[in-house]
Amino acid sequence: MTKASIALKRSILKFSLMLSWDSHRLSQVTLWIKGNQRALKGEPMSNKSTFATPALAAACLGFVVVSLDATVANVALEDLRLALAANLSMLEWVLNAYTVAFAGLLLSAGAVTDMVGARRCYLAGTTIFLAASVYCGLTGTAMGLICARALQGAGAAAIVTASLALIAAGFPDRGPRSRAVAIWAMCGGSAMAAGPLIGGALLELAGWRAIFLINVPVLLTAMHLCRLTRSAPPRKARAFNPLGQSVAIVALASLTLALVEAGQRSFTSPTVLGSLAVAACCLAVFVVTEKRRTDPMLPPALFASGRFTACCLAGFALNYGFYGMLFALSLRFRVLGFGAFETGLALLPLTLCLSGANLIGGTMIGRYGARIPILCGLSLACLGYVGLAAGIGIGGYAWLVPGMFTVGAGSAIAVTALSAEALSVVESALAGIAGGTLTTARQVGGAFGVACYGILLGGKDGIESTGGLQLAFLTATIVVLAALVLGAKALRANIEAEAC
Repeated sequence: MTKASIALKRSILKFSLMLSWDSHRLSQVTLWIKGNQRALKGEPMSNKSTFATPALAAACLGFVVVSLDATVANVALEDLRLALAANLSMLEWVLNAYTVAFAGLLLSAGAVTDMVGARRCYLAGTTIFLAASVYCGLTGTAMGLICARALQGAGAAAIVTASLALIAAGFPDRGPRSRAVAIWAMCGGSAMAAGPLIGGALLELAGWRAIFLINVPVLLTAMHLCRLTRSAPPRKARAFNPLGQSVAIVALASLTLALVEAGQRSFTSPTVLGSLAVAACCLAVFVVTEKRRTDPMLPPALFASGRFTACCLAGFALNYGFYGMLFALSLRFRVLGFGAFETGLALLPLTLCLSGANLIGGTMIGRYGARIPILCGLSLACLGYVGLAAGIGIGGYAWLVPGMFTVGAGSAIAVTALSAEALSVVESALAGIAGGTLTTARQVGGAFGVACYGILLGGKDGIESTGGLQLAFLTATIVVLAALVLGAKALRANIEAEAC
């Protein structure tokens, strides 16, 4: 390794730590102001203050763990490859098993939460996630880790849906509830942004098993706080569709398997063709069962709105590019000789701006509405992927920084606005299922992104070369650009409808 390379890595370390510390201090000040705004006005703090309830604390801790585990494993991929003798497809499944289970079970988790109550569902989800985290940290095989990650995804689906229900029950008034949800979202975004850096630090200090075992004390604390919350709201008579749920997750897993295996074999291999056939059959069964039900998992009224459909496609496209890029760059930096902690630091331009960009997106929504930030965010993401494709061709870490920063900022701005837009175009009775559908579309996009990037990279040699990475970034550009065109079309149609 040259002296220039060592000096560059030291500069990255110092600059990133400075940014991380400044961001942390700003975050703490913001939280303190929000939590003590009543005291600042001279009003007494009530028991229902935002920070005085264990419901919000439990919800935030659970969401932090779920968001952290979505990105923390990326910097450990090279260590997992060596320790568990895993090939590229296995590494993809370490990430995708979590995402596929999370996406596939998210809608049903909402129905279960309504049936059994938020507190019971939250405790069940955290118990599953805790057990899976312990198994992740103790397993000695790649397949064992993949299975445990899928179990983590199942627990994550229950935690996310139940945590929002806990907030709704703990904050019946609209104003405090909005502030609580904002804090919950900020905690999740910060955890996702900090995932690579925390993962790198734990890898350097205690090895790859620590990135999973660190969940145990946090989840135990969250479970204790959940037990202190008020009793769950009355159960709602919401039907559960076990057949539709089963075939949906099998279809998603089979399609992901086909994409992952296509990168290692070919699209004509029996495994790939068989997986595609299973996915097609399961998808057909899902459509038939949904049409026959009076209360389908995905109500047709949702997709009657072109704007809602455009939001789901945009969420898919953004996560396709973001998760795939995080997977590829993490491997790329490790292959180039970066340590685990250095890899986390090198990814900070991508992740550090997430929280700040979320605030910018929120400000833009308040001033211009949700649709303009969506288009601006998608446009920035497109430019960022083009910059990454150009930067990886030129060579050198410094050429990747502008692209990573632009992709991170654009994605965060767009995602913040997508949630607001998706909920504004459906009836209030469908708000919960609309939010779950958008989140599912994003998670599916993330799984497909990792799988498709794996196809384009083709193996370790593909990670070391620049051609596969350039093609992967250009593919992400095309996918996000398509979402931008569809979003612009939906916006124009909406403006014309309002003018009439």
